[in-house]
Amino acid sequence: MVTNDVFMKLVEVAEKMDCKVVFGGDKKISFNPNMTITVPLSATLENAYALAHEIGHLIDYKNGELDHDSWLNDWSYRVTVEMSAWVHAYKLLSRLGISTDGYHAHVEQKLSTYFQHHEVVV
Repeated sequence: MVTNDVFMKLVEVAEKMDCKVVFGGDKKISFNPNMTITVPLSATLENAYALAHEIGHLIDYKNGELDHDSWLNDWSYRVTVEMSAWVHAYKLLSRLGISTDGYHAHVEQKLSTYFQHHEVVV
């Protein structure tokens, strides 16, 4: 279980990077190159992992290492940047002292979807 305080630590990280965090209860967690991350209000460990992953995309985007058009249109590029975002997320979670006990299973489940569906749904 993740407390609201722990979840808000992740939100603070994104906001310090000039990213707007929008709480939308029915929307999936996502990063948009307009510097917005959408997250549900539910502070679960799954959502914390997913938010950290989107912050990973934010890190790559701010470093000039994420091209959104290529992410949409090039499957091999997408898998590469997804892996990068998961690595950034793991480092961020560890730095903030957020449990990574279920992290590998979470990542494995999420990454498998990229191998099942070659089309991106936006």
